[in-house]
Amino acid sequence: MKERIKTITIIILIVMVISISGVYAATIISSINVEYNNENSKLVADNVQDAIDEVYDKSFSKELITAYEYHEQEPKCINGEEKTCIKTDCYKKGKTCTQGTVIKYYVNDSEFHYFYVLRDNGTIITMQQRENTIRNIAWHAESNDNTKGPTTVLPALEQATSTWVNVNVLEYEPGVTTLYENAYTGCSTTEDYKIKCETNTYTNSVLGVRKARARIITSLEAVNTGCLTYNNKANGSCPDWMHNYLLSSKSFGGSYNNDTRNENGVCDFHYWTMSAQFGTPYALSVIREGQIGSIDTSRVDGGARAVVEITKP
Repeated sequence: MKERIKTITIIILIVMVISISGVYAATIISSINVEYNNENSKLVADNVQDAIDEVYDKSFSKELITAYEYHEQEPKCINGEEKTCIKTDCYKKGKTCTQGTVIKYYVNDSEFHYFYVLRDNGTIITMQQRENTIRNIAWHAESNDNTKGPTTVLPALEQATSTWVNVNVLEYEPGVTTLYENAYTGCSTTEDYKIKCETNTYTNSVLGVRKARARIITSLEAVNTGCLTYNNKANGSCPDWMHNYLLSSKSFGGSYNNDTRNENGVCDFHYWTMSAQFGTPYALSVIREGQIGSIDTSRVDGGARAVVEITKP
């Protein structure tokens, strides 16, 4: 994106220089003294030099990506907006962002969101949005049946992120073991409250292969951040950044609440994962208590956080 803007800027400069050279070939003249008609461009500048500077400034007026080191202790940087946040260039090729790194990213030319790094393989960064991207939505709305897959939440998330042209298009099939090697569906709990997932797939799924700008997290991705499951002993096992911005999350060790209610008085207290609980009708969710919980698939007091991939510049 930045290279394209830079190229366009250079072309504009070259065209301007050629034009000036043709008209004033016999005289050396400063471009600041050459009048510029700004009627069509709507630029403020009224001479060529200022017009060049203004175009350049507009082209580079924002960074497509900014990263901050995540700190729960002092100096705190939890949401990326604290004055104590320290910038990092880990997002560049040849470097690696640690899990939880805060990423401010322009998903298109005018819209930015904050994300947290799930993993970084040196070329591709996989990250999850800081807050719920969509809210008050069921996993599978037709009935409390997890064999159908996340047929309600995934299409809604894809629609909400369809304009995010600065993130990669993902291609995957939910409910099989080939999605980033951890998209298992039927998950149970081990004695230490960790996730154990079988290799069954969603039955009668109508989802098929997905091509979209965003998806939802899998339960094993959540486990890989430290989240445990299903028991009061697991409360707060997720890092702060995984369960912040949920209803009353501060009561369970989080740092930020999102207590905004919809028109029906409902607040999100969890967000869905791609995974289902083995042997039950439930889907798995990251809940406000800071752990992985099992939720009726038709409940609408949760949402979804976009998981996206970007290629390192």
